Amino acid sequence: MDISRFVTVARELSAVVFSAATILVLQTGVGPALQHDSFANKVRVTVYQLCSDELISHPRDILPNISEKLIDIVRETITSRPLRDEECQNIRGMLSGLQSPSNPVYCLLWERAKQYFTSLCGGVVGPVPAGFSVCSTDLQGVASKYTHLVSYNRGVFGPFYADIISEITSSQQSSSTAS
Repeated sequence: MDISRFVTVARELSAVVFSAATILVLQTGVGPALQHDSFANKVRVTVYQLCSDELISHPRDILPNISEKLIDIVRETITSRPLRDEECQNIRGMLSGLQSPSNPVYCLLWERAKQYFTSLCGGVVGPVPAGFSVCSTDLQGVASKYTHLVSYNRGVFGPFYADIISEITSSQQSSSTAS
């Protein structure tokens, strides 16, 4: 199996989900001043650049750096007035919530991405899940890599495992009929 390739795809997916969660949290917390696509795209690009290092196992590892860079982007975007210190603290607080593995926004987007990947592996091409509109091309790129790996591994290892799976299935069926 291509463990290292699957790990790379998982790392890329984690960055896409983290980026989407970051955009949603910022847009929800800061308000209508940041609801346009150019802001969301700037955030997406910035998060990807900061998460692109191979040594980073998860974007949460560098969240303080990401927070400061995103505050700078918010300052640049809101030109009508300066960003107050309490607003910066609020942004840091919202983003620090993404550090928790059980953050509801991140967990919801992760589940949606998993369901999307599962449906693609089953041959069903559906729309990009809600919450990924700005990151749709990135999500589709990672999904393409993933489905390619799954298809390749099915082709290479499928015949080897077919006998094992049929043996397990037949033994389970015979044990359930004997009961």
